[in-house]
Amino acid sequence: MLPNHQSIREQFPFLEKCIYFDSAHYTPYPKRSVEKLNNFIRTFTEDYLNLSLVNINEAKALRKTCGLLLNADPDEITITSNTTHGINIFANGIKLDPKNNNVAMLDSEFPAVVYPWLNQEKLGKANVMLIPSDKGYANESAIKRALIDYNIKVFTISYVQFLGYRHNIKSISDFCRKHNILLAVDAIQATGICPVDVQEMGIDFLSTGNQKWLMSPSGLGFTYISGKYREFINPTYVGTTNVNYDFDNFLNYKLDFKSDGSVYENSTLNTLGMIGTNEVIKYFMELGVENIFNHILSIQDKLMELLDSSKYRIESELSPNHRSNILIFSHIEFSRNKEIQKALEEKKIYIAVREGYLRVSPHIYNNYEDAETLAKELNSL
Repeated sequence: MLPNHQSIREQFPFLEKCIYFDSAHYTPYPKRSVEKLNNFIRTFTEDYLNLSLVNINEAKALRKTCGLLLNADPDEITITSNTTHGINIFANGIKLDPKNNNVAMLDSEFPAVVYPWLNQEKLGKANVMLIPSDKGYANESAIKRALIDYNIKVFTISYVQFLGYRHNIKSISDFCRKHNILLAVDAIQATGICPVDVQEMGIDFLSTGNQKWLMSPSGLGFTYISGKYREFINPTYVGTTNVNYDFDNFLNYKLDFKSDGSVYENSTLNTLGMIGTNEVIKYFMELGVENIFNHILSIQDKLMELLDSSKYRIESELSPNHRSNILIFSHIEFSRNKEIQKALEEKKIYIAVREGYLRVSPHIYNNYEDAETLAKELNSL
């Protein structure tokens, strides 16, 4: 458990009304973030604020905080509207050789990873291949073999799959670099609660969003694009904020792109999203991302310890290198899982069903008592 855990729970008043185990879907905001948001709204309502300058300063602060979280240069951070926006920056901006425009991803990826590339295929700019997998898992050797056998130029993968499997991104990125394959990583199910170091892991492109584990106002995300990838990815959204323009002479039109990550941004940014996200990431770094990850695993351990094994089977990969913050399991009668989820919901215990599996995704606010209550109710059904 995280130290001083009661003070953490006090940040989340919704816990007085329910037990929430669905952070992989979305999360409510902590009070310290709400205070920051309310202060801005109150000031903007009652006084004068230059919103343009506020946004410039909030964006600068957020890029710095995101850089610290990922071990990246702030100039390599692009503020987006969500994870899919970031993946589309890559898919729309990259110019593939017509003779080798093969793009691959697993066939059990979350749709946000797949659809941007299916659209490129529809436009005649890519040839999409789906690598066979099971619940987001494919043997790493099989992935690497497919990338070579099918002459893949771009591989897109979720670090943590929406069904919970955590990939060895370092090994995959090393392989992709060796074979000149561009790698794009979706990290929405990992950012802030699984340690992510883009330098150590060899990641050159990572996209994420804030409405799930980062417990912030939806409509904001961020993307890391290493300097070396900028030569491959052309900006396809263009507005006043991603070019160098003369503020005193708007009519002096000149398409002079900025040289940092803001070159991929899409004009006016989400003010409330930036304020909320910046505060939450700071909070997580105070707690320690590694500590948060271990806390989540300890809650899972308690639940698995108490589950009746004659009624439920764990479906997640539990080896240390691939275990994640998301746990999936099933009643022995697979068809009953949706019914079980609905029965829990009637008792104000919230978990998810994804692809037919029961999915539990604890966060910093969950404790052993939550896990005990969940196990008790599951066992009684």
